Amino acid sequence: MYRWGYTVRKCWTTLWGSLEQVRVPRLRGWKEIGLLERYERHGLDEVLFALTVGGLSQRKVVDWVRRFLGGTLSPATIGAVLEQAQQQIAQRRSEPIPPRRYRALVVDGIYLRYRRSVSQAARKGVLLVAVGVREGGGFDVLDWRGAFAETTEDYEELLTQLWRRGLESVELIVSDGLPAVVSAAQTVYPAARHQLCLAHWFRHLEALTPRFPWFQRRKFRREFWWIWDAENEVQARQWARRFCARWRCAAPEMVQKFQAERHQVLAFFAFPAPWRHRLRTTNLARVGSNTYAAT
Repeated sequence: MYRWGYTVRKCWTTLWGSLEQVRVPRLRGWKEIGLLERYERHGLDEVLFALTVGGLSQRKVVDWVRRFLGGTLSPATIGAVLEQAQQQIAQRRSEPIPPRRYRALVVDGIYLRYRRSVSQAARKGVLLVAVGVREGGGFDVLDWRGAFAETTEDYEELLTQLWRRGLESVELIVSDGLPAVVSAAQTVYPAARHQLCLAHWFRHLEALTPRFPWFQRRKFRREFWWIWDAENEVQARQWARRFCARWRCAAPEMVQKFQAERHQVLAFFAFPAPWRHRLRTTNLARVGSNTYAAT
């Protein structure tokens, strides 16, 4: 039994609804303070959700709460939090999407380990995530799909689900350039332009450079990223030509690839300068996967 006894709270409000009659330990002191307040400061509902979908069983989550937060929760309480979360997420994934709300889609696959039940061992998979970007730069995680690999069929199913919910057209689709994404996008959104993720592209380009000293490596990186802060596409093309001229002798293979694929990374310049940075990488998809990697 807990040293200072327990108290029952009538209601505990979480991001996914309210839990009633939650039994939590008391803290020692003149004023009766439940551990619930400590949990809320840590965003306990989010913590439980993340730990469980991350591969921990409910019993292990209970042990984690006891070790790091100094309190006790039952598996039933954790199950109630997760059940309400799953219900709200399922409802959100089926809601209609208002026409023309999103100007662009950011699509990416995040590799992780998951399991179907507590009795099964974790296995590798990929979470395909689609993030909608609104006018002004705001964004929402629209949907996701678990798969064994990044295939055209799985990406097409993900995008088709968005189309069925009302997202009939977008101006731009941002991805890492994987052929499966490009093929699926051409099928579901044939009028959309494609933007190659600059972060992925940079890593491929850097792999083709010699083993530069650290100061030369830093100069190379700075000059590359400086290009994409240009005011418009015309200026970016000018800076790109100068970049190629400076590095042609030191890294000829990199420059050759840069010139051949440069046209794939310029589409984001068609959007307003204050928020077009949202559209030059797939980082939004990775941010979204950290929050909604559930079902």
